Amino acid sequence: MDYLKSEHLKFKRTISNKLLFIIPLTTAIFAWIVGGFIGFQYTAFYWWYAFLLPGAIAILCSLSHRKEENAGKYYSVFSMPVNLSKFEAVKGIILIEKMLVAAVFLAILISISNIISPATAVYSVLQSIAGSIGIILSSVWQIPLCLYLARKAGLFLPVVLNTMLGIFLPIVLGNTAFWWLVPYCYAAKLAEPLMGIELNGTFAGNSCFSVTILISITLSMLLFAILSFVDAKDFSKRR
Repeated sequence: MDYLKSEHLKFKRTISNKLLFIIPLTTAIFAWIVGGFIGFQYTAFYWWYAFLLPGAIAILCSLSHRKEENAGKYYSVFSMPVNLSKFEAVKGIILIEKMLVAAVFLAILISISNIISPATAVYSVLQSIAGSIGIILSSVWQIPLCLYLARKAGLFLPVVLNTMLGIFLPIVLGNTAFWWLVPYCYAAKLAEPLMGIELNGTFAGNSCFSVTILISITLSMLLFAILSFVDAKDFSKRR
């Protein structure tokens, strides 16, 4: 619990907290410019999980690492009697909380269509919230990966790598029988049945429940646990 409190305090009055609202707002604005009211909702969701969310995760992970580096290259952490594995693992948990805040905010922005132009809305408010949260849960595995890459390579590589792979891998491999082996496909495969959005971003319009949703979320959470363990163990060797 002390680790969680400490990490929450580090996020106060930082650019990271502002990005939780800036990036979803940017997503919504551009989706409205391109899709208008008719394509606004599904375009916003597609842009969110295809490349803006992977980019946001990579940026937040890099900022989390840089904050510690700028504070003395983790000196304050290494000089205290803390469990380094728990310290690093908690970062991932906090970032999940932050991304869920961004997800709910995006769902609220998307749901504006239900008030302003209900005839063009393709999702109910509850569908928007469920879809937005589902997308986050199917993407949480990226957090420990980006924390590890940020520590090893800085800001540029995690952002570029996570964003580019998030765009192209679902399109190339999403329709194969081996999509479940490609974590970057999880969010896109979840959005197909849950949001009715095809892998190329077009709206199919037939939202329904599918076992694919459970597979995507389960595999993502399992991979998050595995990568968090690997990342935490690697970090603990730095002392």
